[in-house]
Amino acid sequence: MFMSQIAVIICLALVGSANVVVAGKCSDHVLSMKADGGWSGFDGEESGSSNQYDFTACSAVFSTFERHLPQVHNLINEHIAQSFVYSIMSSHFDTDAENRLGFGKYLADLADTMWNNAVEIVKYTGKRGGSVAPLMDNSSGTGLRISGDLNQGIRPWTEIEALALVHDQHHALSSKIHHLHGSTRDTSLSHFLENQFVNKNVELIRQLSGFLTNLVPMSQETSGSDLALYLFDQSLA
Repeated sequence: MFMSQIAVIICLALVGSANVVVAGKCSDHVLSMKADGGWSGFDGEESGSSNQYDFTACSAVFSTFERHLPQVHNLINEHIAQSFVYSIMSSHFDTDAENRLGFGKYLADLADTMWNNAVEIVKYTGKRGGSVAPLMDNSSGTGLRISGDLNQGIRPWTEIEALALVHDQHHALSSKIHHLHGSTRDTSLSHFLENQFVNKNVELIRQLSGFLTNLVPMSQETSGSDLALYLFDQSLA
């Protein structure tokens, strides 16, 4: 009786595995190539058939990730654009005329973070089978287009203006990430967004809010505002 139960279980497992092989789109495509003689690896024979391998049949794309590609591309765009803006802001405070080396370092670190985040999104998109190749024309359905006016808002900032701009940018970016996280049913994408962005952005926004809470009242003092800004800058260095 016990041996017969084992035999039944083994048979069911074999049937189940056979169904997996037959039902798979990738395996169907490969088996159809074999049937048409278009796969030189089968039976050790070379074939002159024109039957070509279709990489989309065995793609890494699954779940709902593909439908979120436009939003993912937008995140890449925004991170790259902000990385450049923060780098320019950093160089402004590093000049001898401004000499706010603490602000320059803080903004340079933010620029590096934004750039590295963009790279991580690109890597993840590639792992999921999404296209990150540049669009050569408007007819392409997928791909990444680096866009945005990098000259927008670039001017000689004050310390408070710079922090306020970064605060606003991260508020907007975090809202988009939270919206994407809440709208997707793709577990892997949700996990990636949580690990890469959600908690880190919460901490950064809180930090920027605290900086402004301390810095704005100090700068409004008629006496000692220059010293307050200097000491604050030194705390960032």
